[in-house]
Amino acid sequence: MSDDKKKGGWLSRLTQGLTKTSTEISQQISSVFTQKPLDEKALEDLEDLLIESDFGPQIAADIAQKLSQQKFNDPKDTNAIKAALADAIADELKGREDTCDALSGPKPYIVLFVGVNGSGKTTTLGKIAADLTSKGARVLIVAGDTFRAAAVEQLKVWAQRAGADFMGRKTGADAAGLAYDACVRAKDEGYDVVLIDTAGRLQNKQQLMD
Repeated sequence: MSDDKKKGGWLSRLTQGLTKTSTEISQQISSVFTQKPLDEKALEDLEDLLIESDFGPQIAADIAQKLSQQKFNDPKDTNAIKAALADAIADELKGREDTCDALSGPKPYIVLFVGVNGSGKTTTLGKIAADLTSKGARVLIVAGDTFRAAAVEQLKVWAQRAGADFMGRKTGADAAGLAYDACVRAKDEGYDVVLIDTAGRLQNKQQLMD
């Protein structure tokens, strides 16, 4: 079998799997909505679905409570349900909005980038670094993802593009130790900002976040 066929087959299976998962989630969410406010059992089911989608328990409860007050003409209208769910999530996020001015206050300003694999941590870090250096800031980029050699090389490229300094260690090195040493270096050498990349992890995995 050619590489193209293998790739096409893999992508096809992946697409089908994701489509099936998305459809199942939409159907599950739709199933808990009725023509009247949600009863206690339905509300619990909705909370469970939100938690399974990696929402925190309190936020899931708040969102479910807001949605429980709404009525839908068609409980299977996933577009209407998704729109209502998006509005409820947006309301939760509005109260958590904040500004981040890395060039004000004590130096160095330290930012730790965390999130699941593929969420865009490294790319976001690189763009922020470029913005900061364009404003005259001295930026130190730290390759805290010491598990993947490719991650270190990718971050080196971003540092070069942004005109920032780079700090990393060999694959398998202690990431926490690297971050600590980077902060010490930043203080000693007068950096304005330290941007630390990390290996992918869920925000609700407390032992990894610590």
